[in-house]
Order: sequence, then structure tokens, then C-alpha cells
Amino acid sequence: MDSKADMVIPERLNLATYFLDENIACGRGERVALYYQDQSYTYNQLCELTNKVGNTLKMVGVERENRVLLVLNDCPEWAATWLGTMKIGAVSTCVYTYLHTSDYEYFIDYIKPAAIVVDETTVEKVREALANLHHPSYMKGLLLLTENPLETANREFEFKRMIGEASGELECEPTSRDEIAFWNFSGGTTDKPKGVPHMHRDGLIGCESWLKMTNYNENDVVVNVPKLFFHYAHDLGLNFVLRVGGSIVLYKEKVTPNLIFELISKYRPSVLVNVPTMMLGMLQVPDRERHDISCLRATLSSGEALSGQLYNDWMKGFGVEVVEVLGSAESYMGYLANRPGEKVPGSVGRLTPFVEAKIVDGDGNPVPKGEHGTLWIKADSVGTYYYLDHEKSKKTFIGGDWLNTGDLFREDEEGNFWYIGRAEENIKVSGVWVPILEVQQLLQTHSDIKECVMIGVPDSYGLMTTKAYVVLKQGVDPSDKLSEELKIFCKERLAVHKFPRIVEFLNELPKTGQGKVDKRKLKEMELAKMQAG
Repeated sequence: MDSKADMVIPERLNLATYFLDENIACGRGERVALYYQDQSYTYNQLCELTNKVGNTLKMVGVERENRVLLVLNDCPEWAATWLGTMKIGAVSTCVYTYLHTSDYEYFIDYIKPAAIVVDETTVEKVREALANLHHPSYMKGLLLLTENPLETANREFEFKRMIGEASGELECEPTSRDEIAFWNFSGGTTDKPKGVPHMHRDGLIGCESWLKMTNYNENDVVVNVPKLFFHYAHDLGLNFVLRVGGSIVLYKEKVTPNLIFELISKYRPSVLVNVPTMMLGMLQVPDRERHDISCLRATLSSGEALSGQLYNDWMKGFGVEVVEVLGSAESYMGYLANRPGEKVPGSVGRLTPFVEAKIVDGDGNPVPKGEHGTLWIKADSVGTYYYLDHEKSKKTFIGGDWLNTGDLFREDEEGNFWYIGRAEENIKVSGVWVPILEVQQLLQTHSDIKECVMIGVPDSYGLMTTKAYVVLKQGVDPSDKLSEELKIFCKERLAVHKFPRIVEFLNELPKTGQGKVDKRKLKEMELAKMQAG
């Protein structure tokens, strides 16, 4: 663990100033902060836009400590709203843009935001969610960030027009380092995502840890594969880049391997904030369709474990250094990472600066080095609770010091940590948690299914994917057509990432002596298949 004795956290701290405004005092005002849709935004311009957003939020009634919810695709206003919310002393929150109306109902009722910012792709689903919630009284405004004005109803505002008319001058709210600045959401251990409130100090600690370990600098240009509503992207791919005066490439299109190649060719970035699934996708693009990516000095990898095989294939295919980092909504910061040039294939890496860790057994006792157990970490950036979930908070945030990550690891003699699996039942696929119980319960309602269960299985690259084992009712025959129908059945009723990628039909499910589905047996079956080739 690197010492944090030399890290000063002022009593008055606002992350909008820390990440953005201090660039002006450093003389970076005319440097490019953002690239977007063939336009560039200097730090002076981003600061002005952030001030305009902050003033607009205040105009619609957002006050200090109120929560603001972003349901936006990536754009300069996303960054300005995230920072502008904190600048006025309010609390920034964000969710995915591809959810169903029922998901937005849950998030709105749970977060109780004073304002929600939406764009063309999300406005109708959020409107419907608000209608189903009978337009709750805590909502002061639905802010429409659309290219073309839409007809507005009660408590709806043309956000883009108001930003244009607002003042570009805004005094930063003198928040305490211990005030809540933003929420991260964890969906890894419960059926519904839970908010983890984080203080302004957490943002500073996480950033200083990252900068102490890496060589981010003002000459960096960064492209993100994950969208900004992932905290991995808006920290390592936005906030931390702004802190050093670098530049970020934003785009509104759906991400594909070919698009990433095109962005690299156009902007010649030095850092690619990546995920293992996209690394695999880029490797699968034919050589004739690839662009030169030698401008990259590093690609970051997070969201899911990077297998040794995929790492080796990436290095063979592209030769670009991989910096793998593992963090969580609860920890805020990355707590495991490999240092540039020190990657051990298959290992997540070593502890990051300002982090302590121990691997424990089921009773919370440390296990001998080399044996696997559940990883607990200690860092000052860790949250202290899940909002509205006291019982789960007590199991995760241990004694005010330790965070139970819920991940199984072993540590080798050199201090490298090796990921074993998830202690809980939910599965992370392409960096997004899939609540398997929710999907399993939906599948069980299908008229052709007698019994089913879903688990996580590794593909040939060691990336996790979802697989449903299905027992059909008498008289129903298994087929590829039915397999696809079951996937569509889930996609139409749940968020698009919540569906079984693989469906296998069985005559019966293996059971334990207690009559429960034997998932261990199913995993052993999958392992045997892999070993058989």
C-alpha cells in the first residue's frame, strides 16, 4: 500500500473545481477538453458550459443536496451536467440509456431526483415512467436536451434553450469534503441496483491513486469504449483526464469495433478506455478493415476479468500495452491494477495506491497466501452504505473499515491477485450486471417451459456469458427456433442486456439431495465440455 500521508484533502472541496476549474488557473483554458461531432471544446468553453448548466439547474429549482439524474447519451452536456450538478452542491446520478420504462420507474422512485435530464432516445420512456408514478412531487423539472424543441408539458423544460440563455458565470458552492457529491450504482449483489453515495473526498482520493500509478498527462487524448453512464468511463475516461488537462473524444453512436477503429484513425488517441468484450471484437475484425492503432500507448481494461488467453492474443494482434484495473461502485476507485509494463497474463494485478486488502474465508478470517477466498479491501474512498438497504449494507461495509467485494481471489507470493469468480449469484456480462434470478423467473413464465435455471459460463476467451438450461413441457420439442424465441421473449420484457446468450435443452435438471437445482454440477458439466475441446 502506498502511503497517503502526502495527500492533502482540504476541508472545503468541490469536485467540479478539482476536476475542471483548476485547469483555468493552470493556464490550460485554450487547450481542447472535448472532441464531439467534428467540434472541439476548450477548457474555457467547457467551464462556461458547466456554469450555464449549473445556473439552469438552479433556475428550475435544484438546490444543494438535491439529486439530479442523467439519462443521456454521451455529449458535452453530459459532462457539463455531471460537473455542474456538483458545482452547485447538488448530487450527480446517472443510469443507462437503453433501459425499459419499468426500470426507469424503479430508478426515479428510488433516487427521487429533483431534476431528470433526457434526450431524444430516452424522453418518451422517462415520460411514461413519470406518468406511472403520477408525477411525484419531488420532481421539479424534466429537462429535455433535444436538437429540435419538443412540446413541453407541466414541469418540463427545454434544457438546450435555457442553457444557451443562462449566465456563463457561476460561483462554486463551498461544499465540505464530506458532503455527498455523486452516487454510483451496484447491481452485483441484489436483484435491483442499489445506490452507493460518495463524498467529494472520494473523488479526489480515487483520482490521486490513479495518477500516482499511471502517467496520465495533458497531452493525452482518450477514447472511451464504454459510455459515460458507466462509472469506469466517467472516471478514468473523463474526470481523471480533465484533472491533468487532457482531451476526451465523445461520440453519440452505438459502439462497434469498426467505429472504434475509425475514431482511433481520426483522433489518434494515446489511451483507449476499453473492455475485454470489445478487445475480442477488435481482434475479430479482418485485417483489411482495421486501422493503424500504433498511436495508442495503452488500452485500459475493466468491467470484467481479462483472461490470459485474450491478453496474449491482443498483444500478438496489436502489441498495445494493457492496463487492467478492477474497482467497484462501492469502492469508487480501482483497487487492483497491473502497472504499465508489468502485466502478468491472467492476473488482475496488484493493489493500487492507498488500498489495503485481505482474502478471507466464510467466517471473515484471513486465508494463507495462495489459497482462495473472498476479497476484502480498505480504502478511504469506499462508500459507507447502500441507500435504503441497511441489512445489505451491514454485510458489505464491514465495521466501518472493510469492504466485502463479493469476489473470490487468491494472492500469489509476488502480490498479484488472481480472480476466481463471483461469490454471489449475479453475473457480469460485457461489464454490466445481469440479475440471473430476474431472468430465470421470467423464463419460467413461458408457456413451453417446465423448469429452468441460469448460470454464468466462460466462453473460449474466459469472458463470462449467460446460459439457460431449460426443461420443456411434455409434447414440446427442442429446436434452434425455440432457443431464439426464448431469447426474444426475454429481450422484449427486460432491458436488452438481460437475456440468456446460450440456451441448452435438458431432459431434467440435476438436483441436490435437498431437491434444489445443483448448479455446481452444471458448472462441472461446462468445465468438462471445455476440457474436451
